[in-house]
Amino acid sequence: MEAIKEIPQWMDGLIYKGRQTNRAGSDQRRRAILEAALRIIVRDGIRGVRHRAVAREANVPLSSTTYYFESISDLISDTFTLFVDSGAAKFRSYWKDSHKTLHDTMTYVSDSPESGQQLVNTMTDLAVVYVMNQLRHHREYLMAEQAFNLECLRNESLRPIAFKHQQYILNDLVDFFKQIGSDNIEMDARLMLAAIMTVEYEGLLQNPDNIDETIISRFLHRQITLILSHTVRR
Repeated sequence: MEAIKEIPQWMDGLIYKGRQTNRAGSDQRRRAILEAALRIIVRDGIRGVRHRAVAREANVPLSSTTYYFESISDLISDTFTLFVDSGAAKFRSYWKDSHKTLHDTMTYVSDSPESGQQLVNTMTDLAVVYVMNQLRHHREYLMAEQAFNLECLRNESLRPIAFKHQQYILNDLVDFFKQIGSDNIEMDARLMLAAIMTVEYEGLLQNPDNIDETIISRFLHRQITLILSHTVRR
């Protein structure tokens, strides 16, 4: 997993449960422990997270993991919180940068079928680039996401964090659909997120070197066409 440069103590309601620190060295060690736990989750699943295993992965004394996290539950919760913090920032950055491309397209969109199709094509291209980048360069992140989603079915204490994760992503997609004048902004954002998560999951099941980008593009193009069918005329 990529190293996380900073761990906010809270982010829009997200709260870390483990022991907090005020010293740079201590915070770095705590961060190393969480990053190690995240790598274990990707490699071995949630059940692989144990104090001894995490300490070995992070190359820190066992006493460090128990100092910062009294229970495995707190360690898993904070690992998920770190995952949400970092993932939401990356998602927000991509779609925020995409707004200019979308704005340029919207400048030429009218009520004609041709211009409406251009909007669909532009959104499809943006979504495909995002998904393929995730599958090719951030597979471990997607695998961690799947592991956490599954764990939320068993562990109710993680569900508020999962809802925050979803809301962060939806907020950016809501802004995206607001820009194009959607007549049902929140629902369109949810449908778009569902489409993206579907192709990401299917892509994870494939060999990274043999992912069929054409199928992904056709699927997303069809979904976006249906989503925008009441917003622009075809």
